[in-house]
Amino acid sequence: MDNFLHDLRFAFRMLFKSPLFTAAAVFTLALGIGLNAAVFSAVHAVLFRPLPGVRQDSELVQLYRSWPGDMVYGSNSIPHYQDLRDRVEAFEGKVASWTFVTLSLSAEGRNQRILGNMVSANFFDVLGARMALGRGFTKDESTGPGAHPVVVLGHSFWQTRFGSDPSVMGRSISINNRPFTVVGVAAEEFQGAMPLVDPPVYAPLMMQRELIPGFDLIEARGNNWLNVVARMAPGVTVERARENLDAFILQMREEYPDHYEDSGIHLVPQREAGIHPIFRASQVGMSAVTMAVVAFLLLIACINVANLFLARASERRKEMGIRLSLGARRGRIVSQLLTESVLFAAVAGAAGLGLAYGAIAIGNSLSLPLDFPVDFDLRLDRNVLLFTAALALATGIVFGLAPALQASKPEFVSALKGEASLELAGRSRSGAVLVVAQTTLSIVLLIGSGLFLRGLQAATALDKGFESDNLLLASVDPGLQGYDRERAEVFYREIEAGLEALPGVRAVGLAARVPLTFSSSDRGVSIPGYEPAPNEGMSIRYNSATPGYFEAMGIPLHAGRGFGDEDTREGRPVIVVNQHMADRFWPGESAIGKIVETAGSEWEVVGVVKTGKYQSLGEDPLDFMYFPHAQLWSFPMTVHLRTEGDPSALARLVRREVERLDPAMPVADLRTMNNQLGIALFPARLGGVTLGIFGILGMILAAVGIYSVMAYSVSRRRREIGIRVALGADRSRVVRMVLWKGMRLVGTGVVLGLGAAIFVSRFAQSFLYGVSSLDPVTFLGIPALLCAVAGLANFLPARRAASVDPMSALRAD
Repeated sequence: MDNFLHDLRFAFRMLFKSPLFTAAAVFTLALGIGLNAAVFSAVHAVLFRPLPGVRQDSELVQLYRSWPGDMVYGSNSIPHYQDLRDRVEAFEGKVASWTFVTLSLSAEGRNQRILGNMVSANFFDVLGARMALGRGFTKDESTGPGAHPVVVLGHSFWQTRFGSDPSVMGRSISINNRPFTVVGVAAEEFQGAMPLVDPPVYAPLMMQRELIPGFDLIEARGNNWLNVVARMAPGVTVERARENLDAFILQMREEYPDHYEDSGIHLVPQREAGIHPIFRASQVGMSAVTMAVVAFLLLIACINVANLFLARASERRKEMGIRLSLGARRGRIVSQLLTESVLFAAVAGAAGLGLAYGAIAIGNSLSLPLDFPVDFDLRLDRNVLLFTAALALATGIVFGLAPALQASKPEFVSALKGEASLELAGRSRSGAVLVVAQTTLSIVLLIGSGLFLRGLQAATALDKGFESDNLLLASVDPGLQGYDRERAEVFYREIEAGLEALPGVRAVGLAARVPLTFSSSDRGVSIPGYEPAPNEGMSIRYNSATPGYFEAMGIPLHAGRGFGDEDTREGRPVIVVNQHMADRFWPGESAIGKIVETAGSEWEVVGVVKTGKYQSLGEDPLDFMYFPHAQLWSFPMTVHLRTEGDPSALARLVRREVERLDPAMPVADLRTMNNQLGIALFPARLGGVTLGIFGILGMILAAVGIYSVMAYSVSRRRREIGIRVALGADRSRVVRMVLWKGMRLVGTGVVLGLGAAIFVSRFAQSFLYGVSSLDPVTFLGIPALLCAVAGLANFLPARRAASVDPMSALRAD
């Protein structure tokens, strides 16, 4: 302990002895440590953090229906959920259900469409969530369909919509044009059963008919749409719970063979479920890529600082020689030097936390182009602080060990005379290895950044199959306002006519779904005369639209016609298919007049349109079909408004037109199509911008590192260079000599980096749109750019070497 305290006091003196050296080392490390801490905070929030406001979530599990094939994480029906609650011993009744539901809410004189949670009455009890005000739902509210119009408000929604007014308790608010009484406000830390999503309102499951008008799902065992979360009883393991579920499913197959013949139940521990198990692999993959990138950045920073410490070690060679000559053990000297490096890393870690705090604040302020409330809630919690502390300690050892070993073994005689040892000369192998390593890591980091930026560029320019410019969207749902089909048809016709009359409007169409969003449905089809291969998928994605939709979207018609006024509810069923579907089922033939059997009817193909992008920008071409909305009715509908100029300028007029027809009708998702595409482009933009910033920082660190190594090399060879010049060496030859040495090291690093980047880039292909993981522009352009930057970093010391005065150089030594 005495030795440690002595080393610590000495390290503090060294910290303040060279303020410029300290500032350079601390800033470089703080950049790497801070970015790692910020990224780990995001990864921890998405993958590892327990559900906020939930009691002992290690006891919670998510339950999914499963069917043969790809359906592993399916939803549950209400009767199925009730049987799980009442009949599985492992949970002792602690089984809750929940789902997101779109609601029309009117309160405080404002109409709004929100994405709320419809939950079972025991939802808050199963999760162990407390209330900030009032109560949760009672056992009585788990029975009696339609008998319990009560709601619990989310804490954030209570703050923003009701100004944290405690008198909201007992107040009546309108949901779907029906009065509901506020009975509670959730605790501030509670955000429901899905990470990152903060529901504004919770309503009882028994109010399903009122919350989802037009559907009666309470007794529908075959209609699966609920999420189920359960709490294991004390002492019950996951294995025992699975055994109970296996026994349960056997009972259900005997009682309801039509519903359970091929299905099973898949149990996933809550901490492994995340947002949803189907997204787990992509979440882990993206997190691993991002953490790898910032780890590379930290390694580059460590190499830079190791170079600085190696340079300082050469300045302290006489001190080390005296210590060794007086009998100091090498291990004792290494211990002292490591204490210095760890202290530097600790200071850098503290500074890095400040940088991470700023980065986290920026992350929390991001507004995602999504239709539901997202709360990242990134923070410097205990786990992030422990991670940062461990990272700082490891960093101090990594960058300090090599200089400590190097500095503790100088040759006694040369060190005492103040001469440079062979190991600390300009040809130092350590410095050369560090330059090569730094260049290698920089190439991998920069190529990764370049691929994501190229992917973003390609995604932006990708042919989506429709024209996204000058297109305004607005969603309306008369069904939530209690409209029946006849009233809604009149409303839709009037809104189309009113919007078409607005100045600057070229076309108006309505559709049930917007492409490249989370809204997607499919239907099984059969084609007369077409025999599907074994296991061939015959489920086709679809949309329903009004006659003006294709013109409003700018979707080209390849054959036949679009929808017209003659395609009415009573008319002949017709359908429009995309070119990919036509080529699949009727290759070499005209699809016009062909029949598609689906939805209990025979639909005649009357048109073929261009194949587009429907679910994601990176998808392979898909079959797709369009139905006339009059013949395949649905709520809600989205207005697609094609304009002459800036579509956002008409947003106010669209809202005013809807209010003219129904003042209580909320308008949701009022945005341009280009803004809507931000949902599909968000992963590419986030990856491109983030990795682009990391890549630039990595290149700057690499340039600084190469410059410092070469500048140090020139300073150590000053006498040699002076002799060369005195003997008649041409100064341009000196420049070439220094440049050749530096660029030879950089070239070695570039070759090694390209090999590593080729291997690593294979894992990034799933995150790229329209660009190969071996994109030649990136793999040729990035090395050229780095070589140019490295050339400049080498040229400055080379020019300094050529300007050495021979006499002053000889006298100095």
